Amino acid sequence: MSNISRAGIPCNLCQSTTVTELASHGRDGAPLRTVACRDCGLVWSDPRPHDTRRFYSEDYRLQYKGSFVPRPKHVLRAGRVALSRLALIRPLLRPGLRILDIGSGGGEFAYLLRSLGHAVEGVEPNRGYAGFSMREYGLQVHRGFIDEVTLQPCRYDLITIWHVLEHTENPAAVLRQLHDALAPGGALVVEVPNVEGPRRSISSTFHAAHLYNFNEATLAAMGAGAGLRPQSVTPSSDGGNLVAVFRREAGEVHPAPAALPGNHDRIAAGVLGHRALSYWTSARPYVRIAHHFWRPLTEAAALSIPRPPRQRLDALYADATGGRRGRLQWLPGLKAIAGVYLLAIFIEWLLLDLTLEQRGWSDWQNFWIFNALLVSLAVTAGLVYRKRLRQKLAGWIAAVVPLASLPVVC
Repeated sequence: MSNISRAGIPCNLCQSTTVTELASHGRDGAPLRTVACRDCGLVWSDPRPHDTRRFYSEDYRLQYKGSFVPRPKHVLRAGRVALSRLALIRPLLRPGLRILDIGSGGGEFAYLLRSLGHAVEGVEPNRGYAGFSMREYGLQVHRGFIDEVTLQPCRYDLITIWHVLEHTENPAAVLRQLHDALAPGGALVVEVPNVEGPRRSISSTFHAAHLYNFNEATLAAMGAGAGLRPQSVTPSSDGGNLVAVFRREAGEVHPAPAALPGNHDRIAAGVLGHRALSYWTSARPYVRIAHHFWRPLTEAAALSIPRPPRQRLDALYADATGGRRGRLQWLPGLKAIAGVYLLAIFIEWLLLDLTLEQRGWSDWQNFWIFNALLVSLAVTAGLVYRKRLRQKLAGWIAAVVPLASLPVVC
């Protein structure tokens, strides 16, 4: 384990300055000193890697999105993420909630919640994205950092803060501010990266945009220290993120003890123990590769019909909100499946008519193996798009039936 040292920035959870240095560089190879508190296990960048205010108000979106305002593909991606987040908070929703979305970005999630009948406000520091969400969706957005925004006490029934807390300079103070803004009995939903999630190596774990890194224990303790009762802290299906639900209880606040015995050793051993072999022998990298392969195909189909951002989201959210789709909503799905068929025919021609025939293998002996793989490929496309077709059954038929005729066309 790395040597014990002192931090220039005290631990935001327990105020200790005794730390273990976990890494000296970030995942981009640039210098980035990352330390873990020996008393509680909280992980942070020491010193700060950038001017936080300027970075997030001006540079962050340009650096990670390549644009000062969302492009059509960014709207589509964020809209799909918004639907997945809606699924996470469904149990917390009831009619007519007052909701605050911290780090509202381009406004896709806030617009979805408003489409469901809730009174929604956003907080966004980036000028371009905040202006876009107000202009395109008519959202009420407080432009600035959360600690710069004045929030009315006890106003909100639900506050969401998705992948924002790790970017803040003082996450404990942010949680205290959100505690005060919650109505008694209100819920706070926090999602952050999981520092104990699977990684290839220590060199792929930390980067400059994340000032703090949490595991289940430190995230729950920080919420409790702000007077919030942890209702649940659960890892995502791939272990890469944590989703916590906190409640503001009525009455006096009793912060939980900040010290977490044994948590530092667990985090340090886990992070320093990241190995490429264990990463590549798990399913996670291959799921990511498959996702990165499929996403451009599905996005190209969905974006083939130009639409203003609001119309695109209305179509995307139609199933969730009970709205009506446009008459041509089924076309992108059919185009994607048609593209898969063309790819399947090419693969079959390449494998059966060229490779196998040249090696003297019989088509009859090998055809059904490859045809089964191609059918599986098309069925996957059908599963992706069957909910976007007017009739769900059409998705299954379109996915399976045409490939049954491949022996004829090939």
